[in-house]
Parts: sequence; structure tokens; C-alpha cells
Amino acid sequence: MYQLSKLNNGARVLTVNLENRNSVGMGIWVKVGARFEPKRISGISHCLEHMLFKGTKHRSTQKIKADVEGVGGMLNAFTGEESTCYFIKIMKDHANRAFDVLADMVNTALLDAKELNKERTVILEEIKMYLDLPSHHVHELMSELLWPDQSLGRPIAGTVETVSRLTSAELKAFRDKYYHPRNLLVSFSGEMPHDEVCARTEEYFGERKSKESSKFEPSKSVQKKPRFHFINKKTEQMHFVTAFHALPRNDPDRYKLAVLNVILGANMSSRLFEEVREKRGLAYEIRSGLSFYEDAGAISISAGVEPKKAVLATRVIMRELKKLKSRFVLKGELQRAKDYFVGNFFLGLEDTLDHMLWIGDRMIYRDDLPNQDEICRKIQSVTEQDVRDMAEKIFKTQNLNFTLIGSYGSQFEKQIERECDCG
Repeated sequence: MYQLSKLNNGARVLTVNLENRNSVGMGIWVKVGARFEPKRISGISHCLEHMLFKGTKHRSTQKIKADVEGVGGMLNAFTGEESTCYFIKIMKDHANRAFDVLADMVNTALLDAKELNKERTVILEEIKMYLDLPSHHVHELMSELLWPDQSLGRPIAGTVETVSRLTSAELKAFRDKYYHPRNLLVSFSGEMPHDEVCARTEEYFGERKSKESSKFEPSKSVQKKPRFHFINKKTEQMHFVTAFHALPRNDPDRYKLAVLNVILGANMSSRLFEEVREKRGLAYEIRSGLSFYEDAGAISISAGVEPKKAVLATRVIMRELKKLKSRFVLKGELQRAKDYFVGNFFLGLEDTLDHMLWIGDRMIYRDDLPNQDEICRKIQSVTEQDVRDMAEKIFKTQNLNFTLIGSYGSQFEKQIERECDCG
């Protein structure tokens, strides 16, 4: 089902042939993100992503968009901690056009100084927007708390100070250093033979010379006591996140953690949703989520609550963590969690774009092909003991991290700190 090839210069091609689809999903992935950036130029990966849309040797900004959107397609990109992806979803009859647009952006973007000055303003407004959104900002604070003084803990978009200093020459040097074949992955989902995708990749990237694959500084996740970061700010809701260091992307126990996460707070049937929202009405939004990186990971619980309910909500969350450590989950609850994961997994693969993004994200730091059946087997093999062992391993008070943004009184911080005990 999945096919992987590598060009002589190191560029990789990964395809999945999905028949009877009207669309195709196509992405060009670059093995570089915020983790690779020195502090002085924090945000340069994200800035470079923006600038690839601002004109190439062959297309203006307007033509880049028109060539895709003019035939009903969708063009976008994103920057993460460890990779950057440029992608298109388009009708399959226009797949070659889409490939040409993406390759043109990656290969010949002008990175013009005048365009940078204009786009810099847009990025600065984006940064300010996130700072004005407590539900987003509190997660950035959590990254800083989990990985202090490390690139993994910095905002992907950078800061107002670092982005304001970036120059066109620095963008070009960063692109030359990281945007080379050994760091490139082309992923494709839809009806196009693998050999044809390889041929197009060879056409666009085959003559380019490669360099060493990009590397970053390993993360440091050692923690001996709980960490807290509070921001006293006038808001209608109080937003907080509780998080623990967890597993890296390729850890063999990651599927056990995934099942634990579903049981804890990944859907409306989860324990946190039931206890915090349904039974007590303490929050509109309460959920848990996982973050996976090459050498690190985290599980986080986030909520938005009325300020006077924050202490009780924290107490209820801690109680649920203790339960997962001290009691086995019921067989029925465990099976529902497994079925939810598997069902969501396959539903996500129905769409050509989502399928392309999944295989690309999985492959950018791996060389083995995805195996859907193996993933399902590993999920279904998780036992009650596995869930309890995972909870005991991760949910330790000394490893707890807590960030909060909201309006509160003089004793509030001490009250929260007293509640943050998960045994």
C-alpha cells in the first residue's frame, strides 16, 4: 500500500495509492523547525515558511495562489518544532500543476528584502495575537516550563525581538543550510503511480546537491520537583495546563500512552470530561493531549474555567490521576478507548490530505513504512496493567508542571500548589 524510494542525492518519496478519490494530497517536508534555531534567530523557520509564498523566480505571490486556488485547490504550510511542511490538496487532474508550484516555492523562492519587511509585520501581528489569546499563550508557557532554556521550549513563531531582527541574508543562509535533498521528503496520497511521483521528484530535485542531515541539541527533561508559572491577568476565564514529561515519538510504549490518553481526556467519554464538565460543570473545555518529539514528549491536561472554580477543578484532575495509578481500568472502558483510537485513526485516513500529512509526519524521522495492521494490533494488545503502569510511570508529583493565566487574589498560587499532588 505504501511505497518509499530514495533518490541518489538522498531526497525521499513516499506515496499511498488511494483509488476512487477525486483529489490528491501532496506535501514537501523539510527536516527543520524551531528546535534547530539558535536563540538569536528564534522564529526563522516559521518566517521562512511565510516567505516561500511571497514570490519565486517564476511566480509572483498572486500567481502562486492563483495556480492552485484558480482550479479549486487548497495551498498551505505549517512549521513545527522538528519539521516544516508545504502542502496542496487539489483535484487529481491538476496534480502535476500542484507539484510544480510546491517545487518552485522550495527551490526558487526569492526571499526579497522588501517582501520580508512587509511579511515581518504580518508575523509580528500573529505573535501578538497569540499573546492575547490566553488559551494559546498558556500552552507556550508550558513548553518553556517543560524545557527551560532550550529551543524545544521556545515559541515556534519566535518573539517580537528576534523576528524584528531577521534579515533576508539570514533567511537565505538558513534555507541553504537546511533545504537540501537529504532533508527533503515528498509525500503523496491519491491516484498517481509511485514511479511517476518519483520521476517528478527527480525532475525538480534530482540535480540538487545534498549536505549532512540536520541535527539539533538533545532535550533535557530531568526534573526533581514541581514547576509552576502563573500570570495574573484580567481575563473572563482562567486558563491552565498541567503537564508531565512523557515518551518520545518512536518509544515502543507509545501506544500504551495513547490508550491512557483516550481514557483520561481525549473525548467526551473520557474521565476528565465526565468528572470536570458533566458531573460538576466546572469547565466548558477540558481535555488531555500528547506531544511527541524525536527525543522527548509530554502529556498535558488543559482547561478553561471560571476563576473561583479553578482550585476545585485542579483538585478533581489530581484525583483522576491518582485513580489511574491506584486502580485498574474496567475492561469495558479499556475496550471503548481502544475502539475509539482505531476508529479515529481510520477515519482520518479517508481524506487524501489528512492521509498525506499522517504518512509524511510519521516518515520524516523514520525509514520504515507505516503499517496500519501493526498499529491496530499494538493498540488492541494494551492491557489494564499496561495502563496502570504507564500512569504510575508518568504521573508523579515531582514531574508535574503547571501554567495558568487569569485574574486571582493573593493566596491563590499557594492554594493551587497545595492541590497539585498526584501521589
